[in-house]
Amino acid sequence: ELSGTEDLPDPPATEVVNSAIALFSVTLPLQSAKVQEGVLEQLSTYLAAKSLQRDPGRKAAVTVNIVLALLGALKVTMSETLAIAGDMKSPTVEKCLDEILRTLIIDPDQYIRNAAYEAMGRLCNGSGNSFTTTVVNGLVETIVSNREPNARAGCAMALGSIHSNVGGMAAGFHLRKIHGVLLSLCSDPHPTVHFWAIEALSQVAESAGLTFSGYMPSTLGLLAQLWIADSHCEEADAVGTSNAELEMPTTAAISHCIASLINVLGPDLQDMGKARDLILKLVHQFDVDDNKMVQGQALRCWEHIYLYIPAHVDLTRYVHQLQRGLSTAENDVCEVAADGLYSLMRRNAAQIMELAADGIEDQIWILLDAQHRQSGIRSLVEIWLEQTCLTQTSQWITRCQEALTKTVTKSSQPSQIPEQAVLSATAQETQDEEVAGFALGGDAKDEESGGTSVGQELSKWQVRAFAMQCLSDILSAVGRDMQAHPASAAGVTLQQRVSDLIRLAFLASTASVIELRVRGLKLIDQVLLMFGKTPDPDFAEVLLLEQYQAQISSALTPAFGADSSPELASVAINVCATFICTGLVTDIDRMGRILKLLVSALAGFDVSTGNSAIGDLKGLSSNAQIMVKMSILSAWADLQVASIEQSYLIEVVKPHIASLTPLWLSSLQEFARLRFEPDISNSMALNANDSLDTIYAALNRQTLLQFYQESWLKLINAIASLIDQDSDLVFVALDGDIGSAESNTSESSNPVINYRDRPAAFFFILYGIAFEALVRRPDAESPDNNDHTLEILLALKRILRPSISGRAVYQEAIFSETMELFDRLALTEGFAIQGTIIEITRDLCLNHPSAEEGAIGEEDLSDDIEQLFELTRIIVLVLANVLPNLGEKPSSARNQLSDEAVNLVVLSLNALVDVSDVFPSVIRTDLHACIIHIFTTVLGTGVCQANVVPKALPIFRRFIRAISGNGTEGPAIGEQLLSCVRKLRSILVNAQKRESEASLECAKNTLMASVILLTSGSECLEPNEPLVMKLMEDLLDSLQDLGLGKIAANCVRSLLVATPKLETEQAIAAFLIPRLLDYVTKTDQQDPENTKSLIIQALIAFASTVKDREAAIIYTVVIPVILSVASTQGNKSFEEAAFRLLVLAGANQDAFRAVVDKMDSEQRRFMERVIKDGGVNKRDARRKERTQEEPTIALKLSFGVA
Repeated sequence: ELSGTEDLPDPPATEVVNSAIALFSVTLPLQSAKVQEGVLEQLSTYLAAKSLQRDPGRKAAVTVNIVLALLGALKVTMSETLAIAGDMKSPTVEKCLDEILRTLIIDPDQYIRNAAYEAMGRLCNGSGNSFTTTVVNGLVETIVSNREPNARAGCAMALGSIHSNVGGMAAGFHLRKIHGVLLSLCSDPHPTVHFWAIEALSQVAESAGLTFSGYMPSTLGLLAQLWIADSHCEEADAVGTSNAELEMPTTAAISHCIASLINVLGPDLQDMGKARDLILKLVHQFDVDDNKMVQGQALRCWEHIYLYIPAHVDLTRYVHQLQRGLSTAENDVCEVAADGLYSLMRRNAAQIMELAADGIEDQIWILLDAQHRQSGIRSLVEIWLEQTCLTQTSQWITRCQEALTKTVTKSSQPSQIPEQAVLSATAQETQDEEVAGFALGGDAKDEESGGTSVGQELSKWQVRAFAMQCLSDILSAVGRDMQAHPASAAGVTLQQRVSDLIRLAFLASTASVIELRVRGLKLIDQVLLMFGKTPDPDFAEVLLLEQYQAQISSALTPAFGADSSPELASVAINVCATFICTGLVTDIDRMGRILKLLVSALAGFDVSTGNSAIGDLKGLSSNAQIMVKMSILSAWADLQVASIEQSYLIEVVKPHIASLTPLWLSSLQEFARLRFEPDISNSMALNANDSLDTIYAALNRQTLLQFYQESWLKLINAIASLIDQDSDLVFVALDGDIGSAESNTSESSNPVINYRDRPAAFFFILYGIAFEALVRRPDAESPDNNDHTLEILLALKRILRPSISGRAVYQEAIFSETMELFDRLALTEGFAIQGTIIEITRDLCLNHPSAEEGAIGEEDLSDDIEQLFELTRIIVLVLANVLPNLGEKPSSARNQLSDEAVNLVVLSLNALVDVSDVFPSVIRTDLHACIIHIFTTVLGTGVCQANVVPKALPIFRRFIRAISGNGTEGPAIGEQLLSCVRKLRSILVNAQKRESEASLECAKNTLMASVILLTSGSECLEPNEPLVMKLMEDLLDSLQDLGLGKIAANCVRSLLVATPKLETEQAIAAFLIPRLLDYVTKTDQQDPENTKSLIIQALIAFASTVKDREAAIIYTVVIPVILSVASTQGNKSFEEAAFRLLVLAGANQDAFRAVVDKMDSEQRRFMERVIKDGGVNKRDARRKERTQEEPTIALKLSFGVA
């Protein structure tokens, strides 16, 4: 018997009946109650027909069909299918169903009984408590009155099904009665009765859950008695029942029921000592039983016990027991053992493999070879790989290598092959001729003496394909680890084993099984992506993979042979593009046949003809042609995108851009048609002369969509890169002039149409594809669709350029949908995507039609202003998500912002400042107020002080200068600046309280922001503004604040030296200088930060910025102050004072001489002393010290003297 026949359809006559049953099940619940009643009465008549009594076979078929039809109809009413639920709750209908099912429940055929009690449970679930009570009582009466074993077994299972399907409190009302009846039936000596009664008891326990805890002692006690009872075993006294015991072993049912009870108790087993001890004793008995079904249930019991009470399980013994279960010939036991081992390895795979006996690895691979369709073994290997591939990278490569190259002995003698391994190979398996290339010992020969035919063969191709998948998973996991940790140990190990990876990929890619060849090429692609640019550790000037060019090229060549497939050719084309992009070879002449394959594929492949071919692969179907075509275009798109960063690729791509651009655009157009038009058969023009393949491809929408879905983003990125390069070809092609794009390679850079007025012809196609991909749920396209969101947004940013989109994006429908999309992405995605949205909205603002038309009057506000507000709102929304104090409901301060968050805040602030000039004046003023509020909020936020504020202050300076330069808005701007001053003073006062760790930094940043405000926006502030003078007082007070003194002194210097000096700057200087002189000359004040010296330097710097008349006045004040400080501090300050006097003398000799002339003789002598002692003499002394400290060379003249 061939394996896999269960998936084949039944004979036509049987399929007709199956379809009729399915149609009956769907339509019966939708009929009226009278129609349902009539149909059910007709079914009852069929079951009771006398003609069936003379034909048992036909009677059995009719009975099976009826019970399956009723079960299907009840499943539909319970919404267990996708069909409309319908209703079968009429009392008469329920009565008819009950009568029919009662008859079927007691049928001698156990399969009919199984379907009948399942239907009875669903009927009670949908019919209410009173009906359920009636049915339960009727079943109990039948059990009492009818002594026939099949009837009692069917009623027992019906009770279990009712409790399982009804559930909840409704089922709990009948639990006591059902439990008592089932316990009585469990003691029945007939095997059929007690076997199904125990199974029903398991079903009741599982559905009751914790409600069953009160019945646990009696149930466990009875099961323990039944386990040792002579009447419930294979050696029963009655000969007639002992055979039934072999078919339905009671021990298996008992072990199954114990497993259910363990799950019911769960963690409570830790506290229930008696029940736990009894269960453990029973499970130990199950271990030594000869019945394979009991052994399987024993493994299931140990799995649950280890989950709830691991302290009572000998883990080593349990692992060895599971290992023995894997070796058994029983499929069920093997699956249970694999599940148990999988559960253990999910916790700690390495520990479990250490506890296992020797040979566990070979055992797993042999079992996988014998049962390659079993998913449990694959899951076990996958979880083992997932946990240990980073720590055992080399070992895993060796394991996969052994699985790919290991040979096993084949034999035609059935007794030497395990029962589960005797599976007839499928056609694809028998055609695997790769065995011949790896055979270790000659061809198999038939021996005339009757001996066995023995030879060597590789593992099944499915196992080898799974090993290749494991290698691919290893590379993916190590690649992610290398991104997170550049010095990854697993990455180093993988780099050392790259030769083995290339060899294994080459072996797979040259196999005769297409699936293996595809996986081999995909593995080469992964290796190229990971190590394509890695230098050789021994020769840094050479790339690591450069020595494997021949192997890679040889692995690609068979993919284009006559025995290849479209999928294999598509993968090979992508690998060719990856190889060229990695830069292993940068000289076009040395790229050899890999580049030649791509060029010939592009030149020779034409989907419009029926003879399209790539290499020796010919005669492709329409769908296959499209698959290969999209792979070719995708590969060239990768080369075009990579050419932006790698200049050597320009020479590769440039000669073909003229033909590629229209092909890319036409493919995107076709993808949009397939994606957005609901009926593809109506959208494609089909001719009567078209081949059947062409018509089939037109109707096969989902298949075609899959090909385009894998490549469309690469094509859009290629188009976007050409837009970045301002390629004339792409603009001509985007306008729809495909012929011109193909024929002319050097068009004028000034296109005929005005892209500012209307969009390019292909704009809506590109925009629609990108927009639809962003709107779709992340899991709708592929598991990694979320990773493509940023890439799609970057492409959309280029598409929305005015030269491509014109003004189409500002149309009401398109704009509103786009803003809703950006809203969702800004609220749900990460910082990188939010940053791209900021850039797009900024560009949309700056390119808005209202910005181009010039200033809009205050009374002539158009609807376009709402769009500007909407775009600005997106920017503010992103800021509010990052900054804790900017939202409507300020949140508590979070931890330090990440670098990505800081960059996003800076990008948003820059964007706000950029777009503020686009708004008309009356609205611009309000926007300026909002931006000022944002800046002051940033200044007052503690988590922003370390990283955000230092980067935001230059933006703040640019903003203040921009708004101050607009003379028409001077008064309004002045009020806004004064409001900002008030806020800054409030922030400074709160920061000086030092209530948090960030208070000191906040005060420093606020002082610097105040200076920026006063120096950049002074032309909008009135001279001698009281609020500004109060801010100056706060600045002067900060000179004596420990931690702020130096910052305050530097701020004073910035205010004094600011140029040009307008009235406001002059007023500030006039306010500061007298107070600064007073501060410097006071000797009773502490100066821990040496701010007085900084103030003197600021005064000297200020003196050098004023004109002659003002300079004389400043010199008259500053020089005496310098001498006074020197006199007070003594000789230690002479050097500094001398330096400052010399600076003043060099800056303005006339003013300095005038001050010296007015000094009395004592002051003049003191100044001369300061200059000499602190200046000339000190300098001469230092020069002399340096001369003495310099090393000297002493010549030895007494040569030869001892």
